[in-house]
Amino acid sequence: MSQFDEVIPRLGTNSVKWDGAKELFDRDRVIPMWIADMDFRAPKPVLDAFRCRIDHGIFGYTNSVEPMLDALIDWNKKRHNFTINRSDVLFNEAVVPSISLALRALTEKGDKVLMHSPVYTPFFRVAGEELDREVVTTPLEFRNHRFEIDFSDMETKLKTQDIKLFLLCNPQNPGGRVWHPDELKKMVELCKRYGVPIVSDEIHSDLVMEPFIHTPLAKACPEYQEQIITLMAPTKTFNLAGLKVSYLIVPSETYREKIEAWQKYVHAAGINEFGQIALCTAYREGEAWLDELRAYVLENYHYVKDQFERYAPEVEVANLEATYLMWLDARKVAKDEKQLYQDIIDAGCGIQLGSDFGENGRGFIRLNIACPRATLEKGIAYLIKGIQK
Repeated sequence: MSQFDEVIPRLGTNSVKWDGAKELFDRDRVIPMWIADMDFRAPKPVLDAFRCRIDHGIFGYTNSVEPMLDALIDWNKKRHNFTINRSDVLFNEAVVPSISLALRALTEKGDKVLMHSPVYTPFFRVAGEELDREVVTTPLEFRNHRFEIDFSDMETKLKTQDIKLFLLCNPQNPGGRVWHPDELKKMVELCKRYGVPIVSDEIHSDLVMEPFIHTPLAKACPEYQEQIITLMAPTKTFNLAGLKVSYLIVPSETYREKIEAWQKYVHAAGINEFGQIALCTAYREGEAWLDELRAYVLENYHYVKDQFERYAPEVEVANLEATYLMWLDARKVAKDEKQLYQDIIDAGCGIQLGSDFGENGRGFIRLNIACPRATLEKGIAYLIKGIQK
């Protein structure tokens, strides 16, 4: 029995995923398979480190980020063969606020920001709604169970739209794509041609399924690294999102100074003590846990894929190359998107519609499969029942 088979009740823990499900879906007893957090305990070494610190009982100001720097540098070198310079690193509470900082530092109100569609929902919200940048999208085409980049459209937008920044999701969320180094290089070549800096959200970099390999954008294209800002965190990897710890890798001194100025301006808080403990311990002692997790999630993926092939073959399942989020093509289901969504909720499964991730996601479903098999089996049974209704 795997440690990830344990069903841990989360209702009553102020969980957005579980306690927030009733309000979101307007229904009791929905199995939530939407927001991207896992129903698994964090690695035991992290929990033990928390207990040790709690037993000490004093939580004053912390003195240094050096242990975090050591841990993240060693981790990225070992896991991704990615060399990070200490002076390039800035810490921030989470990746989405870091996207906001980078956009504030590198663009102005009204500037055009390019991103793929579909893509992680906060890209649209932060750039467009919160910061008044003009969002320009370039489509991802769903072919042969995975997304492909329309490089011709991307170049047209860069050439004609006066784009000021390209916001990339690497690996891709919601589609679970691991971008090949050749694809990364081609994207960078286009941005270089038109003088566009890149912010690369790589929060899912450690959640890559074998035999795929994550390539940090700055590693794939070191000749353009001065124009690349990389965003990373241990939070998605080790189910630590509530602890708010992430980091930016910013080789450009000019960009670093601008981002630091914005951090001071908005009073961005430093990393709290438990976030520091989480990062250091997870990166130092969490590797075995992560490898077991990735294998477990991949088994969950194959289970779900098999269930759809058996009972709902009209739904095309995307390949899972990275993340614990499945992407389902339900465009052949004979229902409009709103009706499909409601039928699935009424059947007892809470999912996220593809259109939440941009117009090119319409007709798709995003599904979180990072849960114990017993929970997964119930949720998928409800999901298929809703599709067949």
